[in-house]
Amino acid sequence: MSKIKIFAAAFFFIFCFALSFPFVIPGSSEPVFLHQLMGWILIFPVLPLFFQILNGCKTFKKKVLAIYLITMPANAFVFYWIFYSLNVYGGMSVAGGILALILMFLILGTYWLLFFALCRFFAKRPAESGTFGAAITAEEGSPLPLKPWFIALLWTAVEFLRTFFPVDFFWAALGHSQYSNKVILQWASLGSVYIISFMIAWISLYAYTLLFKKHDKKEGIVLAVVLCILFSYSAYKLISFNSAVPEKEIKVALMQPAINQYDINAKEESVFEMIDVFVEQLNSFDRDTDLVVWYEAAMPLRIPIGFDNFDYVMDRYFPRAYNFPNQIVGLDMVDRIDMSFYNAAGFIQNGKIREIYKKIKLAPFGEYLPYSKVLRSLGLSILVPEFSGDFVRGTEHTVYDYGDFKAAILICYDGTFSENVAGFVDNGAEILVNISNDAWFGDSSETFQHGMFYPFRAVETGRTIVRSANVGISEVILPDGTCENSTKFLERTTINRKVPLYKINTVYQKFGNWFIWLVYITFGLFLLDRLGRTEKKKGKRKS
Repeated sequence: MSKIKIFAAAFFFIFCFALSFPFVIPGSSEPVFLHQLMGWILIFPVLPLFFQILNGCKTFKKKVLAIYLITMPANAFVFYWIFYSLNVYGGMSVAGGILALILMFLILGTYWLLFFALCRFFAKRPAESGTFGAAITAEEGSPLPLKPWFIALLWTAVEFLRTFFPVDFFWAALGHSQYSNKVILQWASLGSVYIISFMIAWISLYAYTLLFKKHDKKEGIVLAVVLCILFSYSAYKLISFNSAVPEKEIKVALMQPAINQYDINAKEESVFEMIDVFVEQLNSFDRDTDLVVWYEAAMPLRIPIGFDNFDYVMDRYFPRAYNFPNQIVGLDMVDRIDMSFYNAAGFIQNGKIREIYKKIKLAPFGEYLPYSKVLRSLGLSILVPEFSGDFVRGTEHTVYDYGDFKAAILICYDGTFSENVAGFVDNGAEILVNISNDAWFGDSSETFQHGMFYPFRAVETGRTIVRSANVGISEVILPDGTCENSTKFLERTTINRKVPLYKINTVYQKFGNWFIWLVYITFGLFLLDRLGRTEKKKGKRKS
């Protein structure tokens, strides 16, 4: 392959990966038009282009170099917003912020390297025809090292590692590109975003072999059957939801005050202006509202653990505001005994803080410092709030019964993990309330990328989700992934409407990560077979 063709493939790899997820040009208020038009399609060429580039590199070293040279700029377009937070609010210098991003992109690129290494490992000693291992052996002359279905399985296995290693940062998975595609989105009710990532990889890689006429017809038949089943399932889900009757309705009020992070950080100077905005929004809501939702850490004062007199807070700081009986309020909390700090939220009922939810999924580097002993020695503690060092992680999937409905709170990053959200529904949540503050990231892609997770969570759990986000995007998300009343980015506004509550049973909610277990069990079986072939070859050499 000529260098021009390799460079062209690299360009389109970066282009397709970057625009598969919401991409906002800084200063703009919405993702670029091309993403909105066809972002869900652009993800499909990514893996074929990846292998096309590597096939054009003659040596192993060149392949490794190519992996980092294409994945680092691709990730830079997706995650450029991290620099803004590190530099503007984290206090990092421009050089320090750039170095931190380069380190992050190297780590993300290493997942791609691991994926390539696994493909190379399994392809190195192909199994004989008719044996168990032959099921993953590529066709002769194939542009891929293995059968497409097994490469898709390896991709899914590696992608899942990002949910916990080296830190829990599961962002921009292949499947996340389908957040606006309601047909494919229904598959998440079976196996979360993981099954969607697998299918994207399998479909695209099989099409790649088909293009070179080096495809396995039997695999094609299996793929066609699986797709028929999945699309039929999607049709059934969407049709059945349209005729579904909600178990109940409640009137919800969602605040979006659009207060920039400078003012939030400078509370001593701007607190009265913030209070005026809160009062105006609270007084705009209908008095018969069943639940009022404030955004993440909205309360402009720190609340000590054990304090429960919310009426006092309202009378002292918001005397002109109507005090609704049922509220959810984002709180910055401190345990004065051991000086532990929590990103938390309170379930308010009749003037009392009845229950506290402490955020379980803390944002790495923003709310806690991973591997803190090592990183602190490198000076990276500046990324953690000065007043606390690390926030303390919550452990309980708290659900509060307001009497007419049961609610659970997802604080910002909480909602990006399927397993975490399912835990609240297991505990009886009838409505999931997401509160967020994405003002930390300015007018960037982050707000829209964060929002793409919640259609998945609604479909997976079969529950309605409401979002109150400081700068957007606030909205109501139904269990089929439909987003309603979506606000504009950086708009000062509110939502006040009746919200239907459903209780739709899903395979994912009942059986959890069964698909991931299937992926790793299958991986393990073929790994044992591959290692067995290696041992047999060593034995023959000795004899």
